[in-house]
Amino acid sequence: MRYPPGHKHRTHQRILDTAARLFRKRGYAATGVDAVMNSAGLTTGGFYAHFRSKQALLAEALELAFQRSRDHWRSRLQGREGPAWVRAHITSYLSQEHRDAAEHGCPMPALGAEIARLSPTSREIFEQHLSRLVAALGSKLNPRSPDATPAIPAVALCVGGLLLARAVKDRALSNRILDECRAAALQQIETTAGLGGTS
Repeated sequence: MRYPPGHKHRTHQRILDTAARLFRKRGYAATGVDAVMNSAGLTTGGFYAHFRSKQALLAEALELAFQRSRDHWRSRLQGREGPAWVRAHITSYLSQEHRDAAEHGCPMPALGAEIARLSPTSREIFEQHLSRLVAALGSKLNPRSPDATPAIPAVALCVGGLLLARAVKDRALSNRILDECRAAALQQIETTAGLGGTS
C-alpha cells in the first residue's frame, strides 16, 4: 500500500505526542509500547519502523515534552520580566492546575525519579533542560549579573513539591504541600537574591 508524502513523519510525530503525554501521566515503567501505539490509533507492529526501542522513544518524547512545557510557560508568563517573572513562574508551577494536569505539565516531577535509572541519553536530555531552567531563573533574577545559585533550591522546591502533591491521596494535604512549598520557594528566592518585596 502506498502512503502519501509525509505520512511516515506524521505517524512518527503522532507516536511522539502520545508517548510524551502518557509517560508524564502514567510514568515510563507503567506505560508499555502497546499502550502508546493503541492510544495513537496504530498497531504495535509498526513501532519498530520508527524507534529502535522504548528507551529511544523516551529520549525523543522527553525532548518534545520539555519543548512543549517551555513554550507553555513562555506564553503563560508573557509580559512579565525580572523577579516578577520568577514569582509568577513559581506560583503557577506549584498550583492545583499544574498538579492536576500531569500529562501536559513539566516532565521533571512526572519522570525525574525514573530518569535516574534509565539511559544516559535520557539523563543528558533531562540535565540539559534542568540546567536551562535554572539558568533562566538566575538571569531573570539578576539580568546584569546572572547567577544560577539562588535558583537551584527554588527549582528543587518546585519539582519536589509538585511530585509530593501528586503522590498523596489526601487532597487537603496535597494542597497544603503546594501552599507551603510555594511560600518557601518564593521566600528563598527573595531572601537569597536580596529582593525583599520588590518587583
